Amino acid sequence: MPEQPKEVSVPYPPEGDAPGKRRLRERPDVSVQDSYRLNIIRVTVPGGSTIDVVPAAEDQASSVGPAAVFGAEPPVWIVSGCNAFGRLSTLEEQASTTEVLYEGLELMGWTWHPVVLMAPGREWVETGAVVLGPSRDEIVSKALYHGQEAVLLWDEDGIRVIATGLADDVVDGPPVAVAASPASLGCPMMFGADVMCVRPGGPFGHRAMQAGLVWELHRGLLVSALGCTVCEGGVVHGHGRPIALVSSFVPSRRGGWQWGPPLPTTVDDSGGEDD
Repeated sequence: MPEQPKEVSVPYPPEGDAPGKRRLRERPDVSVQDSYRLNIIRVTVPGGSTIDVVPAAEDQASSVGPAAVFGAEPPVWIVSGCNAFGRLSTLEEQASTTEVLYEGLELMGWTWHPVVLMAPGREWVETGAVVLGPSRDEIVSKALYHGQEAVLLWDEDGIRVIATGLADDVVDGPPVAVAASPASLGCPMMFGADVMCVRPGGPFGHRAMQAGLVWELHRGLLVSALGCTVCEGGVVHGHGRPIALVSSFVPSRRGGWQWGPPLPTTVDDSGGEDD
């Protein structure tokens, strides 16, 4: 039998949270510093093609520079628009802060293109921009203004972390050689395979319902950033239809999903008495 495509492992929130006593999200196995060294960068280049820039294999003799992808000479910078000032954020808040970043880059008159940064296992994903032109001081100042703890410098030696000073556990790092290849644009929950994903969990039991719900949340997070050429974010196979009663904070370099406050409920007062 052919090997089945691998599926993304969802970083589920802590179990058994009582109202008002939510436990902290699970910490990742990789440090925040290493997350910048190991992240995959998906770049949409002029003309519409999509490229994944990944840490190179140890036996790769040289690194792919930005000139090979953009025809642009370094320095080229990569900056995220997510997790501003280290705050827990909803998916809607992530989209909003990224849009504010884009508007700020436009006001500066810099040339930029959208990018997605993600963990190799897709436990978290960030939207941002690759920026051409500014000096180190200019881009660090801009990133700090938008609440980012680091920017990435891409040159002929590879990609390296440049800290903004916002976080004590993120410092400047050495270059990491990178390789580039066309991105797989299939199902993001299946690492780009051209197959339909299937929701786990079920309609009975708290744990099964929660598993299905968080899986759907993670799928929505990945589809919003990476797209899907299989179902385009449509309905997937699975038992029941999970419905969220509380808000949720998306995973980041600092941890997995975490439950937020209750969602507002819609009150139907159509049966009330007339005044």
